[in-house]
Amino acid sequence: MGPLAPINRYYWTYRRLFVPGLLCAVAASGFAIVVPIVVRYSVDGIPRMVAGYRAFEGSGVGGFLYGYFFVSLVATAAVILLLSILSGTFSFLMRQTVVVASRHIEFDLRNRLYDHLQQLSRGFYVRHATGDLITRATSDIEQVRRYVGPALMYTTRAVVTIVTAMTVMFVISPRLTLFALIPMPFLALSVFFVARMVHQRSDALQSQYSSLTSRVQEALSGIRVLKAYSREDAEQHGFEVESAGYRRRSLDLALVEAAWRPVFVLLVGLATTIVVWEGGRLVVVGAITIGNIAEYIIYVAMMTWPVAAFGFVISMVQRAAASMVRLQAIFDSTPEIRDGDVTDASVSAVAGALAFEGVGYTFDGDDEPALQDVSFSVAEGSTLGIVGRTGSGKTTLVEMIPRLLQPSVGRVLVDGRDAREIPLQTLRTSIGYVAQDVFLFSDTVAGNIAFGRMEAPRESIERAADEADLLGNVREFARGFETLVGERGITLSGGQKQRAAIARALVCDPRILILDDALSAVDVRTEQTILGNLREHFGRRTIVIVSHRISTVQDADLIVVLDAGRVVERGTHEELLERNGLYASLYRKQLLEQELEAMA
Repeated sequence: MGPLAPINRYYWTYRRLFVPGLLCAVAASGFAIVVPIVVRYSVDGIPRMVAGYRAFEGSGVGGFLYGYFFVSLVATAAVILLLSILSGTFSFLMRQTVVVASRHIEFDLRNRLYDHLQQLSRGFYVRHATGDLITRATSDIEQVRRYVGPALMYTTRAVVTIVTAMTVMFVISPRLTLFALIPMPFLALSVFFVARMVHQRSDALQSQYSSLTSRVQEALSGIRVLKAYSREDAEQHGFEVESAGYRRRSLDLALVEAAWRPVFVLLVGLATTIVVWEGGRLVVVGAITIGNIAEYIIYVAMMTWPVAAFGFVISMVQRAAASMVRLQAIFDSTPEIRDGDVTDASVSAVAGALAFEGVGYTFDGDDEPALQDVSFSVAEGSTLGIVGRTGSGKTTLVEMIPRLLQPSVGRVLVDGRDAREIPLQTLRTSIGYVAQDVFLFSDTVAGNIAFGRMEAPRESIERAADEADLLGNVREFARGFETLVGERGITLSGGQKQRAAIARALVCDPRILILDDALSAVDVRTEQTILGNLREHFGRRTIVIVSHRISTVQDADLIVVLDAGRVVERGTHEELLERNGLYASLYRKQLLEQELEAMA
């Protein structure tokens, strides 16, 4: 099966549009084919009319013939106009069915791709650049649409026009037809070779476009870092290099397309010249009429575009095939983390008890595991604190609770069941997760807070903002909760973004709340305020707090200390201080840092 086989099923899905569209294409070509025949009869009738008029010139018969001659020309023009209107009308209907069907397919394909992208696991996005995925979701789908719409339309019209025109031409004069068709193979070959060059240059242009898109996306997303390090000039230079590459490839493509135009005109002119030359000789010997020459010239003109269209269709098919390969690579990518055979669809709620049993995890490409033999348990409604040095595996550990990562060995239990037995939808809607890297959407403050619960009333949004110590800041904004935060929350400070993310998790009223170093960008006073508000939830939901600050986790029911991916200590704050291990060392170090800050 070819690369375009997966898309061909859409022809049957939208057959109610494609079948009438193709019939309209046949009708449009049929009416257009009749025009040269009318012209032939009209041209052949002119000498007879002129001869009759001159024979009776100055008499009543001559006046009658002159009037009849004028009416005949008007009637011929009216017939040609009517045929043209009918052909144009069916061409319009053809586009309103075939092209509309292709737009429906484009809509379905883009929605299918976007839905599939949302199902894919995090590892997929590590391997693929965002700009490249955007290009596949836009430009590549457009190339496929051209295959299912315009390519089919052009092919149908071309086949009908060529077959019908050549049939009529062979009936009139096989010899003149063969002469008229001499330039056509050269035209088809030139279009084929041009299409190949266009395809190659289009692929290079598409690749460069992906690179350019990725560059712009990364620069705009990281505009704060770019400005902070005064890298505007360097980034501008990098963009100019990418843009120059895109311009060069665009000009290469334009050169090929521009060079083909004169060749097309030359071959059309050559075909017309041959028809006039050989047709004139045949008129002299009485084999055909002058009207036939006019008819042939129109047929040749009508056939040149269909012949050229085959080349363009080949180019469209090649480009669509290349794009479909790129799209199919995404469709063939399966989520690494998904519901499976062990999933129990009857599970509809989560209480919040957590347990890790011999959990280990190794990232792709790494030799050393990020986590090794991690085991502990947390009762429903308890508070778990996780501390450790940078790179000790804290984030990797908590990302296994909502199954953003899957253990390489061991298992994570939720309510005593393997997390893989709980449907992802149930598990994740029961968890409020505030990631270390806060992401806000280009929406209002209220829209970002209510992201996980879009139907949340304003009272719930305000209560969540209050618990996250954000309500006071929001009331100072000119438009309050309707203030637009900008892309990735660029208009908010780091602390405000973190508190908005905490409010977003709280408004969902989750059974499990995970705060992954979610208070790192706020001051100590704000941290204590938020923790004080969270203490009201102690016992009502399971809370997991990851932090490098001991003060953030010291009230937890259980504190787990990680070092180099292993659990080196566990217990309450007082128990860990008594052991005088790593936790106590981190605690004393932070106390010293606070004393030095107070003295400064």
